Amino acid sequence: MKILKVLLTVLLGFSVVVAFFIYSTYALELEDNTGLNKPYYYSITHQSKNPSLSTYDPEYLNVTLQNNGRMSWPVNQLFLNSSFFDGTLNYENPFATTRWIDGTNVRPAIEEGIASINPGEQITFNIPIMTNHKEGIYKVYFKPILKFQDNNILTLEGDVVEWLLVVGSELYYQNLGPEKQVLVSLDDQKLMAIENYVVVMETPVSTGKDGHNTPTGWYKILNHIDTAYSSPYRLYMDNWMALSSLTYGFKGYGLHKLPYWNVNPANYEGLEGQILDGRLYTQGRLYEDYNHLGERMSHGCVRLGLEAAQVLYDWAENGTLVKII
Repeated sequence: MKILKVLLTVLLGFSVVVAFFIYSTYALELEDNTGLNKPYYYSITHQSKNPSLSTYDPEYLNVTLQNNGRMSWPVNQLFLNSSFFDGTLNYENPFATTRWIDGTNVRPAIEEGIASINPGEQITFNIPIMTNHKEGIYKVYFKPILKFQDNNILTLEGDVVEWLLVVGSELYYQNLGPEKQVLVSLDDQKLMAIENYVVVMETPVSTGKDGHNTPTGWYKILNHIDTAYSSPYRLYMDNWMALSSLTYGFKGYGLHKLPYWNVNPANYEGLEGQILDGRLYTQGRLYEDYNHLGERMSHGCVRLGLEAAQVLYDWAENGTLVKII
């Protein structure tokens, strides 16, 4: 009898432990799914479908977000930010219209008198886009952010807002193959990163100016160097990716971030983030031709913007095919 009581006591204790474990697991999952234990968290309650577009047609995308966190969102600081596919903010979206802010941010659609979006409330973003693009399949990504007066940015937590945009015939890029590839258009001064037939990034570049024309053809990325140095021009080039021609091998050309000089910060006091004669000064560096992306300005290489270069550098492995047309 005593043995039976002991067994019952042990079983009862074990049941209590198991029940507590199950409840704790459920509670943690609930918190993760609802964001109740997070200050800034959202869920997507409605999103427009992936559109099929004709070239040059205007269109609207829209998405409704619900505040599932603990903190309110000040409306005057709330934006939907265009991001790179890896989550990096401030992607200058090629589908942006003049109603966007700097080609990267869209304000929410709000009723007059609403100052904040409180926990449990919802907000809608209507995103105008202009499809002045070649035919193909494009992917765009967005994240809601709070942008404060000191220019600090807080990214809200939740699923990435994304759309596939089919412009004209979706067969346009299928001759490139399913692997990662890079396409550089000299006429458009644009670079496209393509994966599984989808353009995941389109960004302005600067290729060779007259007398230093960037040669067309097929290349492979030969190597990755965090910071390369050009002795003739005394310039540093971050995110260097050498291009090896499939026909002629390496001829000195590469993909890289805008080149820069290291300068004495004391000579640029109070000028952080300013553009001086087309050059950007930031953190002891002076970036050449910052204002001229999208124009032929290089000595043959393909120059990218500061954020785009890093994103491409991390995405394109050695051996990735590059087509320059």
